Parts: sequence; C-alpha cells; structure tokens
Amino acid sequence: MYITSTGMVCSVGLNAEAACAAMRAGIDNFVELPYHDNNGEPIVGAMVPEIELDLKREERLVDLLKMPVAECLQKGKIYSDRRIPIFVGLANTDRPGAAGSLADGIIPRLEEKLDIHFNREFSRVIPKGHTSGFEALKFASQLFQKTDAEICLVCGVDSYINASALNWLDEHWRLKTEDNSDGVIPGEAAAAVLLQKQVNTNGQPEVKIIGLGFGHEEASVLTEEPLLGVGLTEAARSALEDAGLEMHEIDFRISDVTGESYGFKELSLVEARLLRERKESFPLWHCAESIGDTGAAAGICELIYAYQAFLKGYSPGKRAICFTSSVSEERAVGVIEEVLN
Repeated sequence: MYITSTGMVCSVGLNAEAACAAMRAGIDNFVELPYHDNNGEPIVGAMVPEIELDLKREERLVDLLKMPVAECLQKGKIYSDRRIPIFVGLANTDRPGAAGSLADGIIPRLEEKLDIHFNREFSRVIPKGHTSGFEALKFASQLFQKTDAEICLVCGVDSYINASALNWLDEHWRLKTEDNSDGVIPGEAAAAVLLQKQVNTNGQPEVKIIGLGFGHEEASVLTEEPLLGVGLTEAARSALEDAGLEMHEIDFRISDVTGESYGFKELSLVEARLLRERKESFPLWHCAESIGDTGAAAGICELIYAYQAFLKGYSPGKRAICFTSSVSEERAVGVIEEVLN
C-alpha cells in the first residue's frame, strides 16, 4: 500500500506540512486549559486553536476530522462523486469522555459536513484507541487483497479536551502536573492518509507501508502487573517479518510514547529483544513532545510525520518503524519505506 496524500490538524498546525514542520522544530503549543485538576491547579494541554471549546464532544471530533479529510482528498484530487471507502479510528468506547456514541454516526456526519459520500459497504469505524489507526491499515490491506478497490482513506481522531477525559487521567495518576512529572499532556488531533494499492511507475520517490504487526500486552499502564514488553515485541516482530526485515535494517523509530516512563520502558524492552546487531544511531521521534497525547490519532500522525520527512529529505534514512500502544492490551506496529518506482 502506498501513501499518496496526507492531512492533519493538531495544536501546532492546521495542515500536515505545517504540523510536521512545527514538530521537527520542537515547537509546542501547550497552554493552560479552562479546567483544573483535583488539586485545583490549571491543567496544561495541547488544544487545536481553531475549534471552539464549548462544542459538544461529538461535534468537536467531527469538526476536527473534517479538516484533514478535506485536505487529504483535495491533495489526492478525489472528487465528491467518487465513493471511496473510509476507515476511522476512534478512542475505546469505554474511555470516559471518548464520545463512544459517535461510533455509528461519525461517517454520516462527516459526509454531511463535507458534502461527499463514501463507500458505506466497505467503510468502518475502529474504536481501539492508540492502535486504531494501524488496525484501520489492516482493514485497508484486506480491502485491497479481497476486492477490486484501488484507493481508500484511513483516519484517526481523538480529543482529551473535555472534563470527563481529564478527570479520568487525573484519577489514574496519569495527568502531567507539578506534582506528577510522570504523566501525559492531554491533546487532540485528527489525521488522514490516502492509500493506493499501486502507484504509477514514474521514477519518483513514494512512501510504502511494507509491514504491519499486532500483539497483546497483559501489563497495561493501568495495572500493577510487571511490564515485560511482550505485546509490543510481538507486534514489532510480526511487522518486521511482514516487511522481510530485521530491526537493525530500520533507520529510525517513531512512537506514541506520551512522556510516561511506562512507554519508554516498553520501547527499551522491544529493542533489547529484537535488535541483534549494534547500531551507531537509532533515532526515536515522538509526536507527543509537541502535540501531547492524541489518542486514536497518534498512529496516523506518526505515518504522516515519517511521510513528510521522507519527501522533504530530512529523515535519518529510508525505513521507519512506528509503534502504538493502547491504554488497554492492544499493540500495533507499522513499517514504512521510501521507495523508487
């Protein structure tokens, strides 16, 4: 599968190019939100400035998602009369503040906002949190293998900017505050990539998804079980096998780690198990450093960050591995590569 166009909106950019340029420069837009933690202190978060704060949760997610979808379709020259499939990643339905009721209605509401129709037969919503974007890639791959479809849209959207989600983070001691440095900066984002089964052979660089893998981790960030990194290792091993590569053949890593020590420990365990040859340098990029925890949008944000780095020539190499870990047990990993066709 090839990525042929991208769209993204987050706290540091209202399109993919601006967002990735800001992340590359280490820019953030962390501000005090009009919410307070359980100690009465203002909560710092990463909010998209163009979205009205008083919108209901469902409307907020739809308004976030419509921007990158429109950007992606416009760049890909996909017109309103072409009914392409769309796969949308959302937060787990049981997460407070996740607007789980939107799962059945987000595609129709998106169609209404954009005055466009998608292929409803093949489209679907995947409410699996951080890993949902890569789960959507799996469905896109199956679509290309089993049908005559040549193109589809894969998206992710999420927001922690509401009282229920922020309180849930605080109650689980996961909110970054003056008293807790081992926490997350709550954020919000929406991201979309247009995928094609094949691309025209023209000798130009293209970005291809060459491996996907999935796993399960019993010791989630919400439990007190000892973390062994089994689930993410399983997912990474499967993705590398799918790509026909070893870990040392990857040039850089991108992760959805959010600032919590849990995530960094999980990554180090994966590296210890799978990196069999010493590397002089193995850069780790993490979007949350600039845009906070973006939940279900995180995986697609990673793909777009790598895509922009490949095409604009600032990537550390031609191959990247992208890691995602949901708050629950799901783990998903993708391998992408810049190729010449």
